[in-house]
Amino acid sequence: MRTVAVMGASGGAGVTTVAAGLARALHAAGHPALAFDINPDNTLRLPFGMHWDDRFGLGPALLAGGDWREAAYRSAAGTDFVPFGELADDSELAALADLFHNEPGWLGRELAALDLPPETVAVCDCPRLPSPFAAQALAAADLVLVVLAPDPVSYAVAGRIVERSQRSGAPPACLLLNHFEPARPLHRDLVLLLRAMAGNALAPVTLHRDTHVSDALACKQGVLDFAPASQAAHEFATLATWTLARLGRGADAP
Repeated sequence: MRTVAVMGASGGAGVTTVAAGLARALHAAGHPALAFDINPDNTLRLPFGMHWDDRFGLGPALLAGGDWREAAYRSAAGTDFVPFGELADDSELAALADLFHNEPGWLGRELAALDLPPETVAVCDCPRLPSPFAAQALAAADLVLVVLAPDPVSYAVAGRIVERSQRSGAPPACLLLNHFEPARPLHRDLVLLLRAMAGNALAPVTLHRDTHVSDALACKQGVLDFAPASQAAHEFATLATWTLARLGRGADAP
């Protein structure tokens, strides 16, 4: 199994949308994929149609001493996913954080032990660093995608995110630009700055702003199912193809 850790450079970058869209696009291309939510926000489940009031998931299963694999679901479109689950309070969050802090290789071991095809790609929706939850995904990652919004804040922190992920022992991070609007001069300028700063660390795929994405989420669907002919659906398919190529030749390749 290969693992892709998806995290954001800043809030609102669209990490969950990217993680869900990538996992769904991999599945649509006939490649086995598992969407895995390691983020306490517990929102990765929504594009896969899980009921809002369903509180079960990875966190509640682990805290109850049960088998976390019982928290896995399969969407109507056939994509396997593991929601984080809803925690009751901050004390439960702290207890789960302690568990992950004390077992830094937990996620990698658990994913490797799953009875899934060896070519499966696990796509992890991660919170921002520093976090014991994100650290679990980084320790298991073969590829790290740092999602950027086209704004000055994301640009300012992108370099630090890349450096921090590398210090964790994870593969070199790739920057992925999301919500891009080519008609806006600021967005075009930021692309030029990112290319100059990041070079080959900037992914060649750019995700443009597409209203079909939010419309799909309102219907508890991913954009590939809601609007398969949309620009966003095409770009997620392209991102899946690039991801497989990147993983196939080694995550440290340019």
